[in-house]
Amino acid sequence: MARTAFPRVFWTGNVIEILERFAYYGLYMGFQIFATKTVLEGGLGWSEGRLGVVQSVFLLLSYSVPLISGVLADRYGFKRMLMLSYVLYLPGFIFLTLTREFAAVLAVMALIAVAAGLFKPLIAGTVRLTTDSTNRTLGFGIFYLMVNVGAFFGPMIAGALRTQSWNYAFLASAVAVVGMIIVTAIFYKNPIEPEKDASKRQPLLKDFLEIVPYLKRGKIMAFILIFGVLIEVPFWAFFNLCPMYVDRFVATDQLYTVFSSILGETVVGWFSTEDNRIAGETLAHTALYVILFQLFVTRFSEKRRSIPVISFGIFIMLLGCVGLWASTGDVPWFMFAGTILFAVGEMACMPRMEQYLISMLPPEKTGLGGGLLRIPVAIGAGLSGVTINPLYQKFIAQGHPQLIWLVLGGMFLGGYVLMLGYDRVYRSAE
Repeated sequence: MARTAFPRVFWTGNVIEILERFAYYGLYMGFQIFATKTVLEGGLGWSEGRLGVVQSVFLLLSYSVPLISGVLADRYGFKRMLMLSYVLYLPGFIFLTLTREFAAVLAVMALIAVAAGLFKPLIAGTVRLTTDSTNRTLGFGIFYLMVNVGAFFGPMIAGALRTQSWNYAFLASAVAVVGMIIVTAIFYKNPIEPEKDASKRQPLLKDFLEIVPYLKRGKIMAFILIFGVLIEVPFWAFFNLCPMYVDRFVATDQLYTVFSSILGETVVGWFSTEDNRIAGETLAHTALYVILFQLFVTRFSEKRRSIPVISFGIFIMLLGCVGLWASTGDVPWFMFAGTILFAVGEMACMPRMEQYLISMLPPEKTGLGGGLLRIPVAIGAGLSGVTINPLYQKFIAQGHPQLIWLVLGGMFLGGYVLMLGYDRVYRSAE
C-alpha cells in the first residue's frame, strides 16, 4: 500500500517543534552547568542535590501539565493552546536573565516548565491527526527527528553564547519563541476543529476524568509503571547529569587539541572556555546522532511490533551508559561511543513508546492521548533529579563519579527484563 502524503500542517507543526526544542534544550542542557559553576565562574554555585530539586520540579511540571493541556486542546483547539504556551515561555526566558536567587530561579524555571507542558502534547497530537496507517510510523520518526534538530542546535548555540555570557544563551531561547509565535500565527491550522457550540460540550471535569478508564486497563497501567520507573528515571538522569559530568570529569581539553587540529582553533574556540576545554553541553547530547540515524532506525523498525523495538532500544541505552562509565581518565573518546549508543537506543525506544500509548485511544481523543503518554515520562522525569542527583553527589565525594553510569545501566537492565515479561503477557497483533 502506498504511503499517504503528509499535509501542510504536518510540516508546519514540525517547524514549530524545531524552534521549541531549540529554546527548551538550549536552556536545559546548559542550566545544570550554569547552576553548579561557582559564582566567580558566573554560575549559581549550587550543589548537585539542590540542582536535582529544581530539575525534578522542572521536569515534573513539563510532563504532568500535558495531562491538562491535552484535554484543553481537544476542547479549545490546538492553535489557541500553542499561543497560550508562548505567552508563558517568552517572559520566562527573559526573567532568567534578571535573577540569581534560588527561590526566584526556581519560580522562573517552573514558569518555563508550565509553558513547555502546555506545548508538549500539541505537536505530537498534530502528527497523530495528520497521519494514517500507511505513514504513521514514518510520521512519528520524522517528528522525533525534528525534535532532535532543535535539541542539537539549541545547546550548540547556547554553549557558544554562554562562553561570553549566560544571559546571551537565555536570550537565544527567547528569540526562538518569537519565531514560534510568527510561524504559528501565519501558517498553523488546527488539525481538527473543536466543537464551537459550548452547549454541546460536556463539563470540563468530565473531559479530564475520561482518562481514568484507560488507566484502569492492566495493559496500560503495567506499561506506565515499568516504563515510568525503570526507563524514564535513568533516561532523564542521563540528560540531567551528562553535560555537567562531561564538562567536569571528561578530558575535553584533549578533545580540544584534536578538534582544533582538524577544524582550527578559531572554530573550536567558539564552543570552548578560556582554559581550552570544550563546553560540556555541546558534546554531551544525543541529538546530532538522532539527526543522522533516525530515518534509518525508523525504516528498520517500522514493520516490527512496538514492544520488541522498545526493548531493543532499552538494551542499547544500557550499553551507552557503560560507554560513559569508561570515558573518564585518558579515554575521553568513550564518551562519544556512549552517547552514540544511547542515541540509537533512544531513537528506537522513545518514538515507539509514544506511538504505542497514543494508539490506545481513539482519534477524537488525540489530545487526551497526548497527555496519557506523558504519564510515564512525568513519573520518571519527576523522580530523576531528587533520587539520582544526591547519589551522584555522593559518588563525587567518594572520588568515583563514573559509578553513576553503572547505576543507570542497572536500572535499564531491570526495565529490559520486565518489558520482555510484559510482552509475553500482553502480546497481541499491532
